[in-house]
Amino acid sequence: MVEDGVHVGPPPPVSPRAARPHGGSRVTLAAARAAATAVGASGNHHFRFGGLVLVLIVVGALGFALVRARDRRHGREGEETASTSPAGRPPATPDRSGAAGEGREAAPQTPAVPTPGRGTAASETRRSARPLVGVGGAAAGWAVETHGLTKRFGANVAVNDVELLVPRGCAFGYLGPNGAGKTTLIRTLLGLTRADSGSMSLLGLPLPAQRAAALARVGAIVDEPRFHAHLTGRENLRLLAAARGGAAGIRIPPALARVGLADRADHKVATYSMGMRQRLGVASCLLGDPELLILDEPMNGLDPAGMHEMRAMIESLVEEGRTVMLSSHLLDEVERTCDAVAIVDHGRVIRLGSIDELVRGAGTLVVRVECSDPAAAVGAVERSGIAVATARVEVGLTVTLPAGSSRDAVAEVNRLLVEAGIAVYGLQEVRTTLEDWFLSVTSRLGEQP
Repeated sequence: MVEDGVHVGPPPPVSPRAARPHGGSRVTLAAARAAATAVGASGNHHFRFGGLVLVLIVVGALGFALVRARDRRHGREGEETASTSPAGRPPATPDRSGAAGEGREAAPQTPAVPTPGRGTAASETRRSARPLVGVGGAAAGWAVETHGLTKRFGANVAVNDVELLVPRGCAFGYLGPNGAGKTTLIRTLLGLTRADSGSMSLLGLPLPAQRAAALARVGAIVDEPRFHAHLTGRENLRLLAAARGGAAGIRIPPALARVGLADRADHKVATYSMGMRQRLGVASCLLGDPELLILDEPMNGLDPAGMHEMRAMIESLVEEGRTVMLSSHLLDEVERTCDAVAIVDHGRVIRLGSIDELVRGAGTLVVRVECSDPAAAVGAVERSGIAVATARVEVGLTVTLPAGSSRDAVAEVNRLLVEAGIAVYGLQEVRTTLEDWFLSVTSRLGEQP
C-alpha cells in the first residue's frame, strides 16, 4: 500500500541477483524487511518520515555489503589464478617501461663516467708526473681523440687527415702558425662545422652521435669570446647560466673570482679591455664545471701580468684533474704552460709529444765547456769522433753532439777531457728552445708543403 507517495506495505520483491547471499547479506535483507514491516504496521503518520529515513539507511548498508562481498570474491579468484599458473610460474612483472614482460631482463644502465678528482690526489701530482702523449697511452682514456679527421673548404684542406690524442689531466698545446687550421679543428670538434671524413670523440664519447652529452662536460672558447656590451660581466654570465641550467648560477661568483674579475663584475662589458673579455670567456667556461676546456688563443690581448695570471689559472685547473687544450702561436707561453704539444702545419699534425721529448729528439745537443785549455780540448773531442762539430768560444768551446743524444753523451765529453789532462770548470747544455725547434719543422711563410 502507498500513502502520500511513501511505500508502507510489504517490501517490494528483491531481484534474484540482489538476493544472492554474500556473507552477511542475509541478515541485512531480513533487517530491511523487518524495518519496513514495522513502519507499515505502526500506521502512525508521525513516524512515516522517520521510517523513510530508516529504510534509506538500511538500503545503503545493503548496497555497501554487496560491494564488499563482491570485492572479496574477486580477490579470492585472483589469488587462485596466480597460484595455479602453468608450471608454477610467478606472475609477470612489469619491466622498466611499465609493460608486463615474461623473462624480460631489465634494460642495462649506462655506467656512470668517473670524473677526475678535484683537489685530491690530482692536486698533489706535479706537472712532471702528469701523463703525456706518446708514452703508452693514457690509463683514463683520451680527452680528445681523432683519427683521419679531414675538413675541406673547396680546394683548401683546412684539417688534413689529423691523428690527435690528448690525454686527460694535462695542459695540451695545439701549436701552429696563423692559417694552419687550429681554429677549424676546434670548430669541428665542437660540431660548429661538419667534418668531411674521419672519426672523433671527446671524453670517450663519439661525435657527432653523442655531441650533447659530450659538450655538457666541455667548456670552450672559439675565436674570441663575444658578450652583450651593454650588460655587465655578471649579467652576461647570468644569461649563460640560465641557458645551461642546473647549478651553473651558483658558480658565477667563484668563476669571476677565479679569473680576477670580481671587482669589475658589475661594470659593463663595453668598458672591458680585450684581456678582460678573454678572462670573462674563461669564466663562462667554468659555469658548467667542465672536465675539458678547449681555449682558442687564450693569451691574445693579455699584457705580461695577464699572461702570468692566465698561465697560473690553467695550471691550477690541471692540478684539479681537468684537461686544458689550448691553441696558440705564442711559442714561449705554450712552452711555459703546456705539458705536451701537437705541431700543426698546413692542416696536418707533423709532431706530437711532450715538449722535452720533441725538443731533445728533434735537434742536435750542444754543450758549452769551460776548461783550462780550450785548444787541446777541441783536439781531444774531435779525435774521439763523438761530436758532430766543435767551436772555440770566449770562455772555452762548444761541442755539438748528434741528434737524439742522451745526457750520457755530456758525461762522456767530461770523461774525455779529464783523461786528456784538461781541467774542466763547467759543462752546460745549451737547450734548444721550442721556438728554434718549431721553426725547423714547420714551413716558412709562403712555402708550400
